[in-house]
Amino acid sequence: MIEITCKGLLFDMDGTLVDSTPAVEQTMGDWCKKQGIEPSEFFQHSHGVRTQDNIKRFQTQPVPGHTLSEEELDKAVKELEFLIADNGRKMHEAGGKGIERLPGVSELLDALRKGGARWGICTSATRLYADSALVTGEIGSMPPALPFLITGDICEHGKPHPEPYLRGMDELRKLSGPDFDASEILVVEDAPSGLKSGLAAGCKTLGVATGQPMERFKTFEASYKVVDLTRVEVMSASPEGVTLRLKLLDEE
Repeated sequence: MIEITCKGLLFDMDGTLVDSTPAVEQTMGDWCKKQGIEPSEFFQHSHGVRTQDNIKRFQTQPVPGHTLSEEELDKAVKELEFLIADNGRKMHEAGGKGIERLPGVSELLDALRKGGARWGICTSATRLYADSALVTGEIGSMPPALPFLITGDICEHGKPHPEPYLRGMDELRKLSGPDFDASEILVVEDAPSGLKSGLAAGCKTLGVATGQPMERFKTFEASYKVVDLTRVEVMSASPEGVTLRLKLLDEE
């Protein structure tokens, strides 16, 4: 095990804090069939990428996505993310797995909240979907449960561009605590696009293997890697900084 310190943390949402795989696979699998594309091809490249960017890349019906007007693209995004959130909520209410909080998340976030640490979420999802997923996953989407939320629909550029995490650091600076360099912020991610975004923003990155096949996850570039967030223990937390103890993937 190792101990690391940081001035604040920025978390991805889907695959890092909550698992929406069943809801996403049902909704996007149906969408892929309508587009005449293989779901396996879509899912190999879509995780951690904004829905609007996935539509631009993969949509074939009625026209290729890059020819959609801004209004048509926005409508398509809202329809798909509403369906994912709705399917996830219905699965959850029926006692199945639709959108679920991942192991270790509750303990980690509770420790950060208790200590008054600076943290927030930077997701590729829209606000519409993120709000629903965070409520269904019993994390919360508003202060005081969540200090702030950066969503894909307020960013000009999605991950792997650094903009989402640069915006996240801007929000961290608004919270009580000392100033910091980007290298003193820890980005927690499960997807390659998100890890690249965090690194491009100048942050340290913690990769969690909760959203990817292990063999693929091992090829991702990250400052640190763990199996899941049960391997992350908060040793101390305050507005000045956080000390974490990590059981690294190599130690498993």
